[in-house]
Amino acid sequence: MKVKGLEELIREAISKYMDVDRHGGRVFVIRGNEVKEFNDIVSARRDALSAPGIAIIIQVPSRDEVDESFILFLKSMGLTNK
Repeated sequence: MKVKGLEELIREAISKYMDVDRHGGRVFVIRGNEVKEFNDIVSARRDALSAPGIAIIIQVPSRDEVDESFILFLKSMGLTNK
């Protein structure tokens, strides 16, 4: 059984949650197999720092916050063809 590396886990999480149409304006904290959803970054950070271990915080921009740098980020991750 192959163990996934941290980079692969982060890439999977970003591809799953970085959808502006479905998750725009939300913040996700991922720790192990647990995913928590928040409406603000302050609550998400507080939760991420409240327990030991690695937590991944993904803040999804709302539709009106999306700009060219966001599109370039998605392209660099191989997540969009636009």
